[in-house]
Amino acid sequence: MSNAIFQSAFRVLPDWVDYNGHMGDFAYGIAFSRSVTALMEEIGLDEAYRAESEATLYTLEMRIGYQRECHEGDAFTVATRVLAVDAKRMHLYQEMLDESGERLAWCEQVLLHVARKSGKPKAAPFPPDAAARLKEMEMAQRDVPYPDWLNRRTGLG
Repeated sequence: MSNAIFQSAFRVLPDWVDYNGHMGDFAYGIAFSRSVTALMEEIGLDEAYRAESEATLYTLEMRIGYQRECHEGDAFTVATRVLAVDAKRMHLYQEMLDESGERLAWCEQVLLHVARKSGKPKAAPFPPDAAARLKEMEMAQRDVPYPDWLNRRTGLG
């Protein structure tokens, strides 16, 4: 992905390998999710914020496209792009890239900022600093074309 704003580095862990001898589909979800957690740290929705505010992100939707296998010990990077953000939600596009920059998988996610202080989870606006950082990330990518497959429906047709 060109002009990636945020990147997280990983290595395929032994317990991420499935019975086929390569990284299992579940592990791609773990890597993409951990990349979101790293992004949260970057924009100020870190562990201290989550503990004090009792607010966090909930995943509303997640779609993964698998393109190449990876194996135990392989290094990869997840590049995250903020496609859109509003007061309470963010729409992310992520690409998992091997060391040569080839795409292993992609992920599209929509996440919601949720306050849990009252005991009942409720959508809540991002704190101002996080909202500003997300908007900055979105604007930095506004001229980068949308990947074609994000407009494709999931299905057989």
